Amino acid sequence: MLGLLRGCVCDTDDGQPQFHKPIVQLGDYEDALEIRVPRPKHLVPRMQTYSSSPDQPLLGVPIREGTLWHLSAQDRFESVMFSLYVNGFAFSTLDGREASVSLSPFSLIRNCRFQSGECSRLKSFKVSLQEPDPCCYFAVRSTEEREAEEERSEWVLGLSHTILLIIDSLLPVAELSCDPVPGCPQTQRRLLAGYLIHRDDAEAVSVVYCELQAPLGPRASLVMYENELCKGTMMEIAIFETSVCCDVVGINCSCFVVEGHHFACQSSSERKLWLRALSNLKVKLQNKAPEPSAEELLHFRSAIRENIVTLEATQEPRIARTPLLKSLEKPSRSLHSRDKLQAGCNGDEDIPEATGDDELSQTKAGYGNAPNSNGRSHPVSL
Repeated sequence: MLGLLRGCVCDTDDGQPQFHKPIVQLGDYEDALEIRVPRPKHLVPRMQTYSSSPDQPLLGVPIREGTLWHLSAQDRFESVMFSLYVNGFAFSTLDGREASVSLSPFSLIRNCRFQSGECSRLKSFKVSLQEPDPCCYFAVRSTEEREAEEERSEWVLGLSHTILLIIDSLLPVAELSCDPVPGCPQTQRRLLAGYLIHRDDAEAVSVVYCELQAPLGPRASLVMYENELCKGTMMEIAIFETSVCCDVVGINCSCFVVEGHHFACQSSSERKLWLRALSNLKVKLQNKAPEPSAEELLHFRSAIRENIVTLEATQEPRIARTPLLKSLEKPSRSLHSRDKLQAGCNGDEDIPEATGDDELSQTKAGYGNAPNSNGRSHPVSL
C-alpha cells in the first residue's frame, strides 16, 4: 500500500451581430463592393458546476518529470518518479506502485520543514487537496543546500501554476465591473463584481457571478448570480462589522474566504482587490458610517475602477480554452438558497498563519491507495 494522503501535521506554515462596413474596390466595377464582417459576440455563460474530486484522469503528457522523495511513513521518505500534468500529478515508487492526483482550484502548495530527524535535512513541501486534510508531502534532496532550495522552488512554482491554470480554464473571459447593470435595480449598490469559483462542498465547485454591494443599514452584501445579467439572486452573504473575510495561505494562492464560503479568482492580485474592497466595507461598518449617497457611490466606484484598470494591465493572456475539470450536469443545491446567510468562521479555521517554512512534527503514516483495473493506484475516497 502506498501512503499517499496524510493528515496535516503542520505547526506553522511556511442579440444580433454588429457589423462594420469596409469598402473594397475590385477591378473595373463601377460600384464599390460592400463586405460585411460580423464582429464576435460576447456570449453570456450559464452557471457551470465541476467536479473537484482528486481521482479524475490526468490530461495530456507530463510537462515536467523528475525524482522526488515522498513521505510514506513516520520519519521516512522514499524515492519516487514524479510527473506534473496540466491538471494534476502522478508518482511511482521503485517497486512499481503508482498513484495519480488531479488538483482543484482550492488545492494549496506550501513549503515546509521538519523539526528533527533525518527528514529535517530535506527541503520539503506539501500539497493540500482540501483544507485542512488530506495532504501529500514531498521533498528534494541534495548535498548543496542552495541547489536543493532552487529545485524545490521550481517544483512548488510548477504545481502552483498548474492550479492557476485550472482556475483559468474554468472562469469565463469577462472583465471585472464596478458599474450597475442597466435595468437591474438590485445592482444599484454595486461596488465590485466579477466571476469567481465557489467551493460548494468537498466534491464540487461552481462558477458564479459575485457582486459586492455597498452597506445598507448595519450590513453590506456579497451577492451571487448565475451570470453577469444578474437576473435573479442565487445566494446573498450578509457582511457585518465582525464578519471574517481573509485570504488563504499558499504559494501563488488566489483563494479567499468570506464568512466560511471559499472563493477562488484568476490571480492573487485580483484576490487582493476583492479583500481590500471587503476590508474597506468592514471599516465603514465598524465606524457606523451612514449609508453612502449616490455621489459617494460614484467616488467609490471611481477608486475601484482605477484598481481594475491597473490589474487588467498586468493580467497575462488566457491559456486554457477548455475546462480542465469534469463538468457536472446538476448544479450544487447549496447555491440555490435565496436566504441571506450569516455563516460562521472561527478566524483561524483553514487559514493558518505563516511566513516561510512550515515546522512539521512527526506522525504516523497516512491513508493508503487501492489499485484500479489498469494497475495504477488511485487515492482513497475523501
